[in-house]
Amino acid sequence: MASNYPSDPKNAASVGNPVTPQSNPGEAGSQTPYSAQSASSSGGNNGGSRRLAAGTQLSNGRYKIERSVAAGGMGAVYRALDVRFNRPCAVKEMLDDFHNDADRSQAVGWFTREATLLLDLNHPCIPRVRDFFVEEGRHYLVMDFIEGRTLGEVLEKEGNVAGVNGARGVSEARARSWAQQICSVLSYLHRQSPPIIFRDLKPSNIMVTDKDEIKLIDFGIARTFQQSGQRHATIIMTIGYAPPEQLQGDPEPRSDIYALGATLHRVLTHHDAANNKPNIFAFPPIRSLRPDVSQAFEQVIMKALAPDLANRWASAAEMERAVINLPPPSAQAVGQVPTILGPGSERLTPSRPVSAPSTGGFNGPAGIFLRQAQDHLNAGRIEPAFAALQQAFPLEPNNPLLHKMYGQVFARRHPPQPDMAIKAYNQSLQYNSNDAETHRLVGDVQLYVRRQPAQAILPYTQALRLNPHDFEAHRGLAKSYEETGQLAAAMREYQEAAGIDAKRPDIHYAVGQLALRLSPPGQLGQLPVAERAFVQVLTINPADHATRFVLAQVYEREGKLEDAWRECNFVVNATPANVQAQTMLQRLRSVLGR
Repeated sequence: MASNYPSDPKNAASVGNPVTPQSNPGEAGSQTPYSAQSASSSGGNNGGSRRLAAGTQLSNGRYKIERSVAAGGMGAVYRALDVRFNRPCAVKEMLDDFHNDADRSQAVGWFTREATLLLDLNHPCIPRVRDFFVEEGRHYLVMDFIEGRTLGEVLEKEGNVAGVNGARGVSEARARSWAQQICSVLSYLHRQSPPIIFRDLKPSNIMVTDKDEIKLIDFGIARTFQQSGQRHATIIMTIGYAPPEQLQGDPEPRSDIYALGATLHRVLTHHDAANNKPNIFAFPPIRSLRPDVSQAFEQVIMKALAPDLANRWASAAEMERAVINLPPPSAQAVGQVPTILGPGSERLTPSRPVSAPSTGGFNGPAGIFLRQAQDHLNAGRIEPAFAALQQAFPLEPNNPLLHKMYGQVFARRHPPQPDMAIKAYNQSLQYNSNDAETHRLVGDVQLYVRRQPAQAILPYTQALRLNPHDFEAHRGLAKSYEETGQLAAAMREYQEAAGIDAKRPDIHYAVGQLALRLSPPGQLGQLPVAERAFVQVLTINPADHATRFVLAQVYEREGKLEDAWRECNFVVNATPANVQAQTMLQRLRSVLGR
């Protein structure tokens, strides 16, 4: 378990100090400034003897320390229990062990700025701040506790896709998902007024949850962007991840894009930026180390790594769109021999490259068995469908439809087998990358089976790129956005789905509920959108009294009291046991003088 905030701002270098800029080329992501020693093992003059013991209570007993997660000279991070809500939290502590007032003032400034920045931010990839207080000379920041590992740790333990010349890394699909999520949060930070520059993006400052969702950690050195001539001459960087302009003390939003490119290069290749030739900014092409990575994804990353600002992506949002619109990785990438899913769910590797994708569908040699499997799936007979696929496999092992059906079997089994389903769908896409339905099915597994909405966004987006009129893909993408806190994007997708199938009351209801979430108390917000959506639900099903009661509440918030009274009165007459409706009707009668 890695800490939420492993970096120590004292490791950053300033132009005004005779200190070499922080260089950790072997990190390029694996080392963290905090020692990760336990409280009992920390020693020296770094305050190690003053680590908080398990059971220590802070803030009048609200936070109870459970264990030390990471420790360093400046402070520590602990897992604690928020007694008020009985939930785990992360408590970041800054010790006051400084030798002079200047060091103390700088450290307190970093720590306070981190708390202030995070209090104003709201994005699913940023841990939430719960509290900030000072006790016995120490500053404390209380945040969400993130269960997971850093990208550096994931690379070391799971970066097992082999390349050439000793290169290894994670799969392209996983790197793409991370890239999309990080672009999303960087775009959010850069849209703030003024823009916030993270300034130290690298594998050790990025957490990955058990759902493969990204969390940015350590905002201690993040700064708001200042126009040229107003910038502080402070160099905050990690060599190998910082672009040339940051070395000159002139970071700007596109500096974070360069750092993201360096991070993606690292997790795909394990290449140490210290070995770049002829200079630290000259990264080797990714495909020279990982030939299996698609040329399109390589181009996205190498553009982010352009030393010249003008040649990089103009914004994180532009880079995110490029990642989302990438075609799926090809099975015919140089050096890659596709792996086939065997009939008994084992993995079979052919002795020679497989033939071109089958275009026969049901019309090839295995057609009779594939039709049987389809009939079984339509009737919900999962195991008979699997048996039919076992008979089909030896006849057409490269038929994309065969592997798509395998995916449906694995996804619908009890209990489901999501990993096998994803593998089967990916196998199908290797043979037919333009099948919109298969992309959507990948999204369905991520959203509904794995419960990982962030991972569902990319496949749903690819499905809609191929088939913009796929109702289920729009609805799935909307739910994924909604569950990851991207409400405006969710609203757009729900409305797209409603435009495709206007007779679905559930989708109109979803639009109405989301519009209510986007309408703060006392403000009009999107209440008119909610009103229209709930009216549409009732047009389809006038007997939906629950929706009618919600519509009455919308009318009341809009100040349309006559309409509110009419709808609420209808609900009370139809469902006399509805106490809430009775109470609301009495209130409206009083206001209207009836």
